[in-house]
Amino acid sequence: MSGKAILVFVNEDVAENKLKEFRSLAEVAGYKVIDFVIQRRIPDSRFYIGPGKLNELKEVVKKKKVDILITYHELKPKQHFNLEKELGIKVMDRVELILEIFDKRAGSKEAKLQIELAKLKHELPRIKEYIRLAKIGEQIGFHGAGEYAVEAYYRYVRQRITIINKELKEIKSKKTLTILKRKDYGLPEIVLTGYTMAGKTTLFNRLTKDFKYRDGKPFATLDTYSHIVDIDGIKAILTDTIGFIDDLPPLLVEAFYATIQEIVHSDLILLVIDVSDLMNEFRRKFESSLKILNDLSIPLSKVLPVLNKIDLVDNYSEIEIKKNLVLQYFDNCVEISAEKGFGIDKLKKVILSKLPNYVNIKLYVNAQDLPEWIYKICKVELLDSSIYLTVHKQNLDKILNWAKSNCVRVEILENTGTR
Repeated sequence: MSGKAILVFVNEDVAENKLKEFRSLAEVAGYKVIDFVIQRRIPDSRFYIGPGKLNELKEVVKKKKVDILITYHELKPKQHFNLEKELGIKVMDRVELILEIFDKRAGSKEAKLQIELAKLKHELPRIKEYIRLAKIGEQIGFHGAGEYAVEAYYRYVRQRITIINKELKEIKSKKTLTILKRKDYGLPEIVLTGYTMAGKTTLFNRLTKDFKYRDGKPFATLDTYSHIVDIDGIKAILTDTIGFIDDLPPLLVEAFYATIQEIVHSDLILLVIDVSDLMNEFRRKFESSLKILNDLSIPLSKVLPVLNKIDLVDNYSEIEIKKNLVLQYFDNCVEISAEKGFGIDKLKKVILSKLPNYVNIKLYVNAQDLPEWIYKICKVELLDSSIYLTVHKQNLDKILNWAKSNCVRVEILENTGTR
């Protein structure tokens, strides 16, 4: 759906960056924002917005032929019903707005089911309120339906939620098996994460030489997407994930954290941060990302902050200030431009230093006698007519068993690290 929209933000504390992000979300969804109403007050229990401002809005809606009103905060069923009744137009909150964007961009079956589940859960309390009001004689209707049709729809929603939960449980089990199976290959798992529009997919494309879709708008990536990548000779699995966003409603947290479980199972997390943001915006997004990682019980020791878009910053001292903020929580970070390729070589070196559980071994064998599968799971180097392998510990037994069965002498050079 698209059309003319009025955005409404009601709170005692008004942050400009949140207002800007709210407008951006509405525009991404396809709405033309014709007015932005801001009230510094506690949200009204009946209408969310104050009664006086509501009367003003009635005139604006009528005069400018507004199609929809969108509120920043999640509406209670009573507030939603009262606003639609008074204004005579469709009303939605930011939760529905985000779900609408998700719905347009989702690709996988899991993402589509997660979106449908979140929609139904968000709608359920509203249906209950419509039924309650209908029973006390309030003339309302629901999607053009009467009281009994609404009750039938309520039963359908409950049943559908049960079915979706069952399907998602099966998908989650299969996904967990896939992740564990990938571990069997002994390849390190690297996950890209961070605030939406930080440049994760651009970095993904840079490291994989892929051409995954990106558009510089919120939530260009909805599904996790993995690709085998070569980091200076070490093969790894790189995964791009959905972007974080501030004030993520609990309903969306519950529905979508399952889609980024790769973060939990990964060996290394690249936390991509837009260093070109103004300081207050940089701090807000950085702290929001830290909170989400904390909610997922991710140890910061396996997180590497990546300060992206340095090419958009004129004064290097600004980068230093932001870098100092990041280093209050982490022992290292890397500055890059994923778009221009600046700092990528350094990033690769730091990634290699962060990857755990590697062993360097020397094989006394001719290169032509190595089976193809070894090249797929190891870094293979030919130095001074000798074969050197960088092997994940999980694959060490496979190499040793092959060497033993083929009478190949093996020398373990280092216990950990990479060559």
